[in-house]
Amino acid sequence: MSAAYNLSCEQAATFNFQFTIANDSTPWNLTGYTATMTVRPYAGASTTTIVCSTTNGRIVLDALNGRATVTISAALTADFTPGRYVYDFVFDSGSVVTRVLEGVFVVIAGVTV
Repeated sequence: MSAAYNLSCEQAATFNFQFTIANDSTPWNLTGYTATMTVRPYAGASTTTIVCSTTNGRIVLDALNGRATVTISAALTADFTPGRYVYDFVFDSGSVVTRVLEGVFVVIAGVTV
């Protein structure tokens, strides 16, 4: 079962989010895993606001320490419409996909955009 965690993203600012996944305080070894975080207007929406992944470089994994870092550039967040979205974050081992996080992704309007 995934954990619920809400995120806030400031429009036109670099978004950084980092977390460590562990079992009983022992970090997962993420060697061989890929990761994807998808943000959509609502669950089941056919459109995406943004997709971050290890493939497109917006997610970087520190495999031995079970750490994932998501970075979205200010140039990309400048194009986000302020409001409430939903997201989930999955790890894929090639044979098993595990959703580890999900929640609300709030884009806060920027004044200097």
